[in-house]
Amino acid sequence: MPGPGIVNFNLERKTMEFNQITQLERELTFILKEEYSFYQSLYILIDKQKDMIRYERDEKLLDLFTEIDRCHQRIKQSENKIAALKEKNSKLFNIAAASPDVKKLVNSIVTMVRKNIGLVKDNEEYLRGRHSRLKSELHDLQNSHKILKYIRETEPAPYFVDGKK
Repeated sequence: MPGPGIVNFNLERKTMEFNQITQLERELTFILKEEYSFYQSLYILIDKQKDMIRYERDEKLLDLFTEIDRCHQRIKQSENKIAALKEKNSKLFNIAAASPDVKKLVNSIVTMVRKNIGLVKDNEEYLRGRHSRLKSELHDLQNSHKILKYIRETEPAPYFVDGKK
C-alpha cells in the first residue's frame, strides 16, 4: 500500500493537470469566441459585398476586396494560434477540446463558415453571369465598331442641295 506521501503527490499531480486543462479550456473558449465574432463580421462583410455587386457599386468593390484579403490573413493567424495551442500539449488540448462549451462554439463557427461559403458561392455565380454578359456586350461593341469602320470606308461622296457633286 502506497504511503501518504505518494497518494498526496498523485493527488497534487492530478489537481495540477486538472488546473492546466481548465486553463487551456478557458483559453480555447476565449479564442473561439473571438473567432465566432470574426466570422459573424465576415458574414456581414460578404453580404455587403453581395449588395454592392448586385446594385453595381463597383467603385466600392476594391475596398471590400481589400478587406476580404485582410480577413484571409486573419484566418491564417487564427489557424496558427490554435495549432500552437495544440502543439504545446496535444493530450491536454484534446481533453479541453472535448468540453461541451468548446464543442458548442466550434459547431457555431462551423455553421457561420457554411453560411459564409454559401454567400461567397452566390456572389461568384452572380459575377460569372455578369462577366459573361459584359464579355458578350464587348463582343457586340467590337462587331458594331467593325461595321461602322466598313461603312465609313465606303462612304458616298457628299451631295449638294442643287444635286451636283
